Amino acid sequence: MGACRVSTVLDKLIARASGEMKAPSRDMRKAIATAHSAATYAAIKERTGIMPKGLSRAERNDLKARVAEQFKYYDKFAAQAGDMSDAAVAARAGMYASAVKGTYYGARYPGLNQYPGDGSTACKVNCKCSLDEREDGIHWILNPAEHCDDCQAMAAGGPYERRTA
Repeated sequence: MGACRVSTVLDKLIARASGEMKAPSRDMRKAIATAHSAATYAAIKERTGIMPKGLSRAERNDLKARVAEQFKYYDKFAAQAGDMSDAAVAARAGMYASAVKGTYYGARYPGLNQYPGDGSTACKVNCKCSLDEREDGIHWILNPAEHCDDCQAMAAGGPYERRTA
């Protein structure tokens, strides 16, 4: 599958999450969990061609870990939001929607060391990169934007192969 179709699926997931993640609230915690779950299911469908009826134990554990990591950041954000401007709250809330990208790529291309938007690069969840699977492996794509040194190194170091246990 090409990067264009993945981008469309991911763009829709992020747009939906952005609409639901505006400011700290109980609903935002639910939106974070729902968005990461939707990203996981969509990625598995893209990888396998079949919408999963459920997740394997490993997939559930990975999803739980990703959501727990976001809740950790969210709890700090919720505690600080009262001291932030409305614009700062909106920008920070938007970062939770962007974090869906890392979850999507993690489920779409399991077994890589890092993924665009997973927070492991200097650009964190603001990463504008994507992944594309080709005959020779998985390529880290530098989409039009400024890129951190980590992303440039990932793009130069590919293509990558999935590692399986």
